[in-house]
Amino acid sequence: MKESDSAIVAVRDDFFARRNWQRKQCQFCLEEYYTKRDLPHCGSYRCAGGYQFLNIPAPKVYLELGACAENFRKFFSVREYRLHPPVAIVRSEERTLFASTAGQIFDDLIYGQSPQRGQQQCAVTQPVIRLQGIGLVASLDGISTSFVHAATECWNATTERHFNSLDQWLDFFSGLGLHVGGLCLKLKRADNDWAGRTVTSEMLKINYDGLEIGVANLFFNIPHQSGAIATLSDIGVGLERLVWAVNKSPAYFNGIGPLSSVTIHKRVALDAIRTATLMAGSGVVPDHKNQGSKLRAIVGLVTEEAQHLNLYELVRYYYRQWTSFVNLPVSREQTYSTIWSEINRGLNLETNRVLGIDEPFEQDHEEFLRRAVQKRVIPIARLWDIKRRTT
Repeated sequence: MKESDSAIVAVRDDFFARRNWQRKQCQFCLEEYYTKRDLPHCGSYRCAGGYQFLNIPAPKVYLELGACAENFRKFFSVREYRLHPPVAIVRSEERTLFASTAGQIFDDLIYGQSPQRGQQQCAVTQPVIRLQGIGLVASLDGISTSFVHAATECWNATTERHFNSLDQWLDFFSGLGLHVGGLCLKLKRADNDWAGRTVTSEMLKINYDGLEIGVANLFFNIPHQSGAIATLSDIGVGLERLVWAVNKSPAYFNGIGPLSSVTIHKRVALDAIRTATLMAGSGVVPDHKNQGSKLRAIVGLVTEEAQHLNLYELVRYYYRQWTSFVNLPVSREQTYSTIWSEINRGLNLETNRVLGIDEPFEQDHEEFLRRAVQKRVIPIARLWDIKRRTT
């Protein structure tokens, strides 16, 4: 083990020992974790046997997503964290198609585009898009393709500064009613590929009775083009997951809303519309490559149910929600138009496929059907059968 690694471990172990956390080994995954309770497992979903936090009595007061964000900003701003604006969801010449973590506020330093600087600490509520778990949205509650990454980011943090930030996070959780005694902090070390460079992080996964609500990362060997080695304390949560953990509501999307829709529509459709709203509102247009292909794919998940949804109201709701965190360059009306046009395109393509015809599909679905009926391409008597098969 390198000397710097040893120093990090020494500070970490002292931090937990002085606060009466026990270090244990999970009986199931065999990985190590810290806990204040005599738990036999690390608190992960698999090892805990599901979302056990849902069995804990819910609080009397329901925490809204926006209120949680405001609590976060106030808590850390009075502790001398500068409130940093989020980065744009789509930026040119970036290593990811979309903003995927709050740490990207320091990309200019990480990739040597700016001179090396001293310690800086910020708090940010960053909307992000992560499509890796898209296949799990239907099968596992708590998964979404977009969310708000609420994080504290400290450039060139010492190990002591990093764990002081973690201590403040634990106080923040307690203030929300999420008692620290219910947490397990699971140890992990990760080697991350940052544009061809290996950057190592000392990681603590923050688990709450089956739900991973966040991660505390200390990246300690970030190379800079100046020849210096930088560090980054990156501690953050999925704000929607944190709200779910606090409220202990039956479903993850209850805290995201809208409440008038979450009990009626499938979460795959709601998640797709929410993410599509963020993409289209950020200037993405459907295409066959890059960000446009991702928008086309995510809207495709809604096509089957589109005519049973109040799409306009859902886009309006999610647009308002996203713009409480980030400025969207595209208007709400144009955002809706982009999504609705792509849904029409999908319906028309599917009708062509079902009937084995080749009618122009870049048009409103109603106009598509009317023209096809007028041309006798589609017998009007078959419209009911077609609609049953395409929706």
